[in-house]
Amino acid sequence: MAKKGQTYFCEICRQKVAVIEEGFGVLVCCGQEMKFVAPKGMMETWTTAHHAPDGGVPYVCKVCKQKVRVVAETTGILECCGQKMVREGKIAL
Repeated sequence: MAKKGQTYFCEICRQKVAVIEEGFGVLVCCGQEMKFVAPKGMMETWTTAHHAPDGGVPYVCKVCKQKVRVVAETTGILECCGQKMVREGKIAL
């Protein structure tokens, strides 16, 4: 389970997210589990090709309500609890 404040990244597309609300789901991108990045290891995975969007883009899981903020956005598809995560504010009830 991801903890609030932790950062994760996708080894395939290099998308990075920061957890802003915890949930019980597993963060997945490009079909595989995202990897935890220790604070000291963040610079090693950072690339100049991907910059941090201003303020980040919040995504939320419709099942467990886990919320992440995209730090470096790519074409990868974020998933949690076996479903595609949606941009916050676009959840259909």
